[in-house]
This record gives sequence, C-alpha cells and structure tokens, in this order.
Amino acid sequence: MPRPKEGAEIVSVEYRRLKEEYDRVDEAEAAADAERWIRGAVRVVEPTREEVVRSSRLYLAMRRLMKQEGALAVTIDCLGGFRRQELPAYPCLGFCRLNDRRRVGACEADLNSMLTMLLFAHAFGVPGFISDPVIDTSANEVIHAHCVSPTRMDGPAGPPLPYLIRSHMEDDRGAALQVRHRVGETITSAKIVNFATVLISTGKITANVDSDRGCRTKIATKVPRARTLLDNYGSGLHRVIFYGDRREGVGHLAALLGLKIVEEA
Repeated sequence: MPRPKEGAEIVSVEYRRLKEEYDRVDEAEAAADAERWIRGAVRVVEPTREEVVRSSRLYLAMRRLMKQEGALAVTIDCLGGFRRQELPAYPCLGFCRLNDRRRVGACEADLNSMLTMLLFAHAFGVPGFISDPVIDTSANEVIHAHCVSPTRMDGPAGPPLPYLIRSHMEDDRGAALQVRHRVGETITSAKIVNFATVLISTGKITANVDSDRGCRTKIATKVPRARTLLDNYGSGLHRVIFYGDRREGVGHLAALLGLKIVEEA
C-alpha cells in the first residue's frame, strides 16, 4: 500500500515463502558467507559454526525475496515467528549484513524504524542501529541495546567496527553480533512516527557496556537532559541510532516531507 509522503509500498510476504527460499539456498554459498563473518570476528563465543551458517542462509533467502519483490528493506516479526516455529534461523546477522550494504534490515516488524532507516540510508548514506533505550536520569545517560547493530556505521565505504559473534541474548540461541562502537562518537537518535512526526535527540558514546543484562550490543551515551527525555518518551520502545549530529539534515528532510520535528531531550 503506497504512502503519500514517503512513497513507500509495503508488501506482506508469508513465512512459507521465506522458508522455501531458505531451503533453495546453496549450502556452499551460505558457508562462504558464514566464513566471512567468522574470519572478521574478534572471536566467536556461543554459536557453533552450523548456527552461523543457518543465519547466513536466512540472510541469502531474505536477499532473494527482496530481489523478487524489488524491495530495498525488510522487516520480520522475528520473536512471533520463533514462537510459532515459522523461522528456520535467526535473522540478526542478515539484518546486520543488509544494513552494512546500504539496504535495510529491521527487527520485530517495526515499520516506523524501518522507514526511518530507509530515509537516512538514502539521505545521508549511513545505516541505523535499532535500539531499546534504557534511561538513567541520575547519570544523564542512555544505554542503547539490541542484537542487530551494523558494523559499518559510517556507511558501506567506511571501516568496520570490531565485533564478537554471540547468541541471541534473550534465549541464548542462534547467532547475533556484539559490536564495539566508537567511544566519543556523537550519535543521533531518531524515529519517524505514523508518517507525520520525527522524534530526535543527540548524545555522545561514552562506553561499550559488557553485561549479561539487556541485548548483545550496548552503548552508554551521555545526553544533556535525561529527565526531559524520559518525561517526553512515547511512541513505542525502539529508537534508531545513527553516527553524527543529523539535526540540521533532518530539519531539511522534515521540511521537504511535511513532517513535524519533536526534540525529545
């Protein structure tokens, strides 16, 4: 269904089609993609090689479906798909690979975050990291956590960030990345809501948090007014993190698209 402002068409695809493409993927191609992940990792912690291969195979299946549909982005109800036993592997690595290559992979069927990532990819050439923010008002800090961080946050031509291959945090299954982000980097947190509003705030990365609480990739960010951010928070949990202060560019985009800007902090 086309949207009047973004012009994006959303196509619903059955899990059955994804599984069919997964079954068609050549094992050697999946193994080669998995080896690229493994060779590039600081280390592999929980997953077996076979688990990484399954995740790479699902990435290749997603890419096939995207090509068939002429799609630039994909999102999956991954948690629901696992509860219903409709997903053959975890999509986390596939989402990371797509985002590193200037396509969009968004977790948990989050259309608002997916469109935010798609807009930023075209406007600024950078991928986004969907996060579950945890706000600490006592330290003016926000910890952004999830299992789907890209490694090329500066864009496809930029250097990759170091990463570990871990299991999916909540159930200790599958394969996901724990990415080490660049301390000192300014970040923009953003989200387009209901095709009408852009939520935005900025911060600075102060640390990579290594903890068994929360998702695999966790960055601590210093913000100017955490209390204001908490008091203004709404429109779902997720935010999307981008490197750089993008407020001016987002202001221009909002004016062109007729979107209202809300500075959360």
